[in-house]
Amino acid sequence: MINKLFKNKTNNTFIQLFRYTFVGGIAASVDIGSFGVFIKIFSIDYRLAIFFSFTLGTLTNFVICNYFVFERKSLTIVRACVRHYLSSIGGLIMNELVMILLVEVINIKYMMISKIIATGSAFLVNFTLIKFYAFNGNFNLRSKIKKEQR
Repeated sequence: MINKLFKNKTNNTFIQLFRYTFVGGIAASVDIGSFGVFIKIFSIDYRLAIFFSFTLGTLTNFVICNYFVFERKSLTIVRACVRHYLSSIGGLIMNELVMILLVEVINIKYMMISKIIATGSAFLVNFTLIKFYAFNGNFNLRSKIKKEQR
């Protein structure tokens, strides 16, 4: 059954979202797990640990998305990876802001619970940006800007 779900890539957004949920779960596990390692073992400030763990989670997300979720179309793997990381900046900002809100404003003492909530809040932002920008070979910001300037 799982083999059928991931066998062929598709442009169907619903199926991509379904697949991305699995991929996102794996990437979130890498993100949250490495966050725990950074703050507990290496005693890194949580705001910096978010950046490092999110970077590892994003790399995991890209590799798996590239093989099972989205078609790269005309993009090279390097260009798709760069776009994937650029797309993930929105999720990183959301992640950072939610963590700061939960830890410093609401005063939640459990960092890992805050991190899980923050990671979940970035899910749809990441999916949308990755689908429509990172793996979309037709998306060309320069040509869109030129058309608007005419």
